[in-house]
Amino acid sequence: MNATSTLTKDEVAILLTAATHAPSIHNTQPWRFEIHGPVVDVLLDRERTLPVADAAGRAARIGIGAAVFNLRIAAAMLGHESRLAPDPDPHHPDVVARIFLADRKTPVPELGRLYGELRRRHTYRGPMLDQVIAPRVLARLDEAAQAERATLRWLDADEASQLGELLRRVDDTELHDEDRLHERLRWIGGDRSSDGVEESALGPLPIRPAFVRDLSTGFGSTHRSQAVFEQRPNLAVLCTPQEDAAAWLRAGLALERVLLVATSYDLAASFLHQLLEHNTARAAVRELLGDRSWPQVVMRIGYPAHSGHSTSRRDWRESFDRWF
Repeated sequence: MNATSTLTKDEVAILLTAATHAPSIHNTQPWRFEIHGPVVDVLLDRERTLPVADAAGRAARIGIGAAVFNLRIAAAMLGHESRLAPDPDPHHPDVVARIFLADRKTPVPELGRLYGELRRRHTYRGPMLDQVIAPRVLARLDEAAQAERATLRWLDADEASQLGELLRRVDDTELHDEDRLHERLRWIGGDRSSDGVEESALGPLPIRPAFVRDLSTGFGSTHRSQAVFEQRPNLAVLCTPQEDAAAWLRAGLALERVLLVATSYDLAASFLHQLLEHNTARAAVRELLGDRSWPQVVMRIGYPAHSGHSTSRRDWRESFDRWF
């Protein structure tokens, strides 16, 4: 793969704007970027991490992986083939990924066709329609995960019931975790213009127990509607065969590919991150799956009953460090 000499300002804007539309826990957007000729470094922004909810940095790296995937999609749309190196420099551990771009030619079909889904995709926290997802669509989602060396493990009714019991216990525990609630206050609720999850994007409050995370739990929200959520949601756990920093990055790549393919079929997703933020709960999820893979993201996927609201994103210039 021949490297191009440099990127134009317009290309940099397109690449980094695409990257910033990636999902991240609490919409923290824990990434920064540096440009070195035809090379893009994606760095961990430690000021945007969650020391309580994400002490190991697993969720932050998953978010960075999603941003990397979006950047590669934009590069493909522009005609750049790309190559990824995780953790490329042991002397600079904050450089989580390095992306090498080839000379610009014609759009790269495999990734470039997903570019149109970047702005359509958003986390949906409302109820889903009672509509079956066709087997061929489920197969496309499975293939998307496998393309990034991950797997989607779909839960059956009994497994979903067990997960629901675990979810209720975790939610009850979080109600009494003052450190976690205090950390969340920085990112959740109110009116926000660049990061976090504003009140309008929190979704309605469930009238009865549901497979949805109420991010305002513990400090309340006064203007939200209420809704009945589906009782038999489609639940999937994104898993990786390994458990290390590189696997977390790969999980982010796989997550975003799955989400964008889902968006292309008018599906939406929300996350149950709290199940994996606690070591004991994560171990229980892994035991529930009954295999040796590692659960990285728990998702609820379906056809949204309402349009939902997107969360805000920072301008790409705010996360752009240097251009060499």
